[in-house]
Amino acid sequence: MEKMKEIVAERRTYTAHQDTHSHSYAQLILPLQGELNIKAGEQNIKLDQQTLFFVPPKCNHTFHSVVRNEFLVLDIPDFMLTWNELKLQNKGVSYKLNNRWKGIRNLILDEINEYSVHSSALKELYPYISHYLLQKQQPKSIRYIHEHYDQNITVQQLASIEHYHRSYYSDWFLKETGRSPSAYIQEVRLNKAKELLRNTDLPILHIAIQVGLEHQSSLTRLFQKHDELTPSQFRKKYTILAK
Repeated sequence: MEKMKEIVAERRTYTAHQDTHSHSYAQLILPLQGELNIKAGEQNIKLDQQTLFFVPPKCNHTFHSVVRNEFLVLDIPDFMLTWNELKLQNKGVSYKLNNRWKGIRNLILDEINEYSVHSSALKELYPYISHYLLQKQQPKSIRYIHEHYDQNITVQQLASIEHYHRSYYSDWFLKETGRSPSAYIQEVRLNKAKELLRNTDLPILHIAIQVGLEHQSSLTRLFQKHDELTPSQFRKKYTILAK
């Protein structure tokens, strides 16, 4: 089974020939024009201008189209997927193409039109995409983290949302996400900070406060722990790549 080393985005078309296969990477299929019939796991749907589809890794799927079509396809290596995305095996998921997804589609198109199908910005964009992929499946306490990452969040608060005992909740959370609650919160804050560093000129201290950290040094330690870069180095690197 083919292994991918980096995320790839391409415009693709499909024929009337029914093709059935699976692969070790996931796919996000967003419509540009036409329709695509796809069967993945228990899902059997027609992708049109209002629908997009996520194919998890190792999911056997069949697809074909009898009309003129074009789709934007994101091939996502398995090592980039979250624990919950990997749990979607054999459960292809469809989504309505709302304004948020249209915005994501435009961002991806901008990257492949101006740079390349392997643009490093695609890798930086994926955590943002992943959040919305999992929004349907996320338990209430995990959605709470994504909505309140800028506040002080305790494990007791999160456990109360799920009506679990605190000690049981930590074990449950690890099974759900592959991370401890504190590690997950750090990851959400880190991804939001990266988004602000890429898209704004806000001072780093202000960004740290906006993602729920009291000091700039706390954000610096978070970046060094996960990326071996400081926030300033991350911003400079992204600025150079975007030119």
